[in-house]
Amino acid sequence: MAKATVLAPEIVDFDPMVYDIMRETATELGGGYVWLSRNASTEAEREAAKAAQIALWQDVNSVSGRDLATIQAKTAEYRSRLRQLRATA
Repeated sequence: MAKATVLAPEIVDFDPMVYDIMRETATELGGGYVWLSRNASTEAEREAAKAAQIALWQDVNSVSGRDLATIQAKTAEYRSRLRQLRATA
């Protein structure tokens, strides 16, 4: 019987808090979409806000905690979207 090779977990060579910051920014943005959904004037606006929230969580959940470049890019994207949302809401 062959022994299974056990691989050590990949070492992250950056501060893991950057991932937490991305997730927190996404949480804040998602809260904005919830607010939009609850305060929508029409059913179409409500459904658009719900769809945006679902798409956001699918997007954020697809980001690897080991991919610094993607984490930084998504954090910048979510911050930009949050600023736009606050400016228009």
